[in-house]
Amino acid sequence: MRTSLKRCKIIIVFSGFLVLFSCASAPKSGGKQVSTVYSNTYDNETQTAIPSGKKRKMKQYFSNINENIIAEVETGSPSTLRRAASSLRKSELEYTESEKILLAIASGIMQIAWNTERIDWESPKPEGNTSYTGAINSAREGIYDTSTGNVDFLSIVLPSLAVITCSDVSPFFTQAQDALKNALSMRQDSVMAAYLLGMLYKKSRMYEEALPYLKSAYANAPDCLQAGFNYADCMRLTGQIKESNIAAATLLERYPSNLSLLKLCAETAFALKNLPAAEDYIARLLQQNPSDLESLLFRARILIAKQDYIHAMPLLDVYSRQDNSSKDYLLLRAQIQYDWSKNTGAAIATIENALKNYPGDKDIMLFAARLSGESGLPVAGKQADEYADEVLKSDPNNEAALQFALNGFIRKQNWEKAYALSSAMLKNQNVSNTALFSHIRICLALKKYDEAWNRILPVYRAQSSDEEVLQCYIAVTAETGREAQALTLINQLLPSASTRMKSFLYYRRSLLQSTESAALADLRSSLISNPRNSDALFRLYEIYYKKSDFSKAQYYLKQVIALNPNDTAMRVLNEQLESRIK
Repeated sequence: MRTSLKRCKIIIVFSGFLVLFSCASAPKSGGKQVSTVYSNTYDNETQTAIPSGKKRKMKQYFSNINENIIAEVETGSPSTLRRAASSLRKSELEYTESEKILLAIASGIMQIAWNTERIDWESPKPEGNTSYTGAINSAREGIYDTSTGNVDFLSIVLPSLAVITCSDVSPFFTQAQDALKNALSMRQDSVMAAYLLGMLYKKSRMYEEALPYLKSAYANAPDCLQAGFNYADCMRLTGQIKESNIAAATLLERYPSNLSLLKLCAETAFALKNLPAAEDYIARLLQQNPSDLESLLFRARILIAKQDYIHAMPLLDVYSRQDNSSKDYLLLRAQIQYDWSKNTGAAIATIENALKNYPGDKDIMLFAARLSGESGLPVAGKQADEYADEVLKSDPNNEAALQFALNGFIRKQNWEKAYALSSAMLKNQNVSNTALFSHIRICLALKKYDEAWNRILPVYRAQSSDEEVLQCYIAVTAETGREAQALTLINQLLPSASTRMKSFLYYRRSLLQSTESAALADLRSSLISNPRNSDALFRLYEIYYKKSDFSKAQYYLKQVIALNPNDTAMRVLNEQLESRIK
């Protein structure tokens, strides 16, 4: 039975009567149904209550056991549990009842909190039940058992093992939080208490609160897989992607076959745009578990990001046989239809289906905004700016939505509104280069040459090897009256440039040439390097149109349209040419 699907309950004992409080949420389908009737009989024990925040008093039940051994169990890491069990090891007939109970506690902690670890000690069965074993048994069933009496460290902590087995911790959140903080005030180095508190926060989506406790647990138990994984995963959830990737990769060296770690490494590598590493991780995962549909879909996502559509398509086809309605599948299918097949109608139909199945989903609305913005066509009756506005209502700083709204202003050549929006976007310290390049383009359109230059110069100095930065810098240099400087840089870069970069450089140089023949030669060189350079193709259209050679002009314009089939402005120009040719 998967513990994440267990139904949560709280057990409280008052004056011999058992009161049950069940979780508000119903159990998920397939999960174990926990009975609403609970019966537990504990051995009579002499108990010493512990006032909150005061020095711990040892419970008499374990008074015959060395305190160091008890401390190892209270620390509760895999290694300290093993040391405690080793220290207690003896002939079964020689165990006292309290020693059997302590071994049962160590086994229960290992089974629940550290379930990837092997229990390598014998655990003789206790003769009776106690509040300790009762709390552990309850936790296995997703029940938070408050009947332990809170008389010592273990009785305070053990009910919170339910944090691991229960999918919804909200019914006992406050009790568990208070108990675990109390426990940590008694024993600050307890790996178990810190880990359980961290997981309590993590399952409650309180990731910032969870992080220091998971970090503490991992720091005190660096050999513990679960502590390390959840610490790394929590860093991912708090936006510390690079740090998460490093931590996960380090753990993976010790546990090279762990599927959860492989997935986390793949996700963080992908987020860092390290596509080769992401693909390697997910391939290793699929080698071990080829039927994992989610990993299959993730590999398709990586391939699409690499623009390897040919290999991505079969993976989507395989996935669709099992599920053709998941959000991620629909988004990836629409992306291939639009970016590779150039089938705008099919992509719009797919996204309209996704909008119907997942109304209000941010990712789907953003893709709908992209489709509408680039094609000029409505998606489900709405335009790009409407989708962008919907996203911005709930996420006012969403850069993708802001960029779509900005693109709408640029497309309409509403430069003043575009300038106001892009200026606001640049106030964000972590703004992307895409937003910066858009702002610079707007500055050039408004003839704000000084601002365009001052914006690109520090970026160029810091990232002069980045091709996109170089392209923007050359464009600004040429369009702000620094033609000679731009020409010198272009000639310096051309010999060692990539084919894509060469195409751009020849195109930009064509704009600086003093003769038509030299410009045409550069444009042809640009297309040799990249036949799909629409800027070079459109420039050839302009030259031949100016020469009244309309047939040649149309030849190049039709290639631009083939590359950008949704550009209505290009279609209008072609219609005008048609009338002239006739």
